[in-house]
Amino acid sequence: MMPVGTTLSRWTMSYFGAALSYLLLAECLLAAGVWTPSLGIAEPGALAIVHAVTLGWLLLLMIGSLLQFAPVLTGNDRPAGRFDLIVFVGMVAGPALLMLGFHLISLGSSAAGLVMIAASVTLSLSIAAVSMSLSALLWRGRRVHAASLIVLVGIGCLLVTTAFGALFALTISGLVEAPAVVAYGMEEVAFHASFGLGGWMTFAAIGVSYKLLPMFLLSSDMHKAQLVRRSSTLAVLLLSTAAIGTPVAPDFARAVFLSAAVLFALIVAAYLFEICRTYRARRRPALELNTLASLPAFAMLGLSVSLLAVSLFLHAETRIVSAIVYLFVFGWLTGFGLAQLLKIVPFLTWIEAFGPLLGRRPTPKLGELVNGRRAGVWLGLFYLSVVGAAIALCLGSDTGFGMSAVVQTASTFALIVELVLARTLANVPPRIKSAPFHKPALFVAAKPQR
Repeated sequence: MMPVGTTLSRWTMSYFGAALSYLLLAECLLAAGVWTPSLGIAEPGALAIVHAVTLGWLLLLMIGSLLQFAPVLTGNDRPAGRFDLIVFVGMVAGPALLMLGFHLISLGSSAAGLVMIAASVTLSLSIAAVSMSLSALLWRGRRVHAASLIVLVGIGCLLVTTAFGALFALTISGLVEAPAVVAYGMEEVAFHASFGLGGWMTFAAIGVSYKLLPMFLLSSDMHKAQLVRRSSTLAVLLLSTAAIGTPVAPDFARAVFLSAAVLFALIVAAYLFEICRTYRARRRPALELNTLASLPAFAMLGLSVSLLAVSLFLHAETRIVSAIVYLFVFGWLTGFGLAQLLKIVPFLTWIEAFGPLLGRRPTPKLGELVNGRRAGVWLGLFYLSVVGAAIALCLGSDTGFGMSAVVQTASTFALIVELVLARTLANVPPRIKSAPFHKPALFVAAKPQR
């Protein structure tokens, strides 16, 4: 476990707050019927929601997590930068500009191109800045834990994803009108998604969890980090080869792409096997909420990746692939993220509020900061609604999808409330919060603590 006195990232809570706001916004748009299974996935409204989830929610969530836990992974502190606040503002503003750009496209506005360019520039600069900072830290600490290099592979995929996004923005804006470039951009949409969801988000999540899950479970370290790192690097190389070869040798590129998909499925299988071994070898007899609630996310990871690999070989219909991706994004990435936030937010809050008081006065247990039973109910509803939405997508049912989206939105909102209650120490008895006592700010750590 991260020891009391470890430096707290000043902006991690800010990233978490912005990320949760984007997640709730995207789900509200789904619940309101902005996109339904009967509409095409290339509709501007659908693309706005997709990027609210991938850039607004998942990207900000992972960056906020890495700012805090990359130092834990490497044993080195990340020095605060003068531009941290500017980068954060850019990371938050970029997805909003992108959503505005898609909305203007739906209206046929001539301003859409300029807004898309502004979004692309803002996101590209912000992502490049934070990626360089984190990459330097992870590279310096690569010998401390092999999982650092897995996260580095993920960051490399993030930069490739950003480059594809910039290319799409240039073509949409009309600044690039060369037919060959436009055609190439349209062909690379699948690679844009693969590098982003599979390469960046999944490899980064796997890398961080290689350190955090054994800590939270009081288990021995997971031992397959080197294997996963080498395999993930090979998968990224295969995916890159397919992306480069698509315009000139599409049949060869598809074969390489399918090979990368199979390898990705094998990586996930090896990771899940390690997870099972770690859970069984734990020294903590009773599972805490975050580790118990992560089990459905791991199950959906294995299920969605297996189904996706099969669907690619069978040339499945778009609605089937959309349902599988929905299960991957919301069941695995979002479910795992929400489950871990129910541990991370109280954990960081406890360190800031009660760490300096440890040994000097009574302090609450970490589990007392969050109502685990109530949060567990909301997480259960969330997972059920995700499965319901995925089934409705398979069936092409707008009504079923809308009902599931409403439940998913409501359960997410309830989980956000639980996180706010934990951060504000609302569940802690008033006598424990008597002076001298520092109540943490909602969105920032007061100062670096050592």
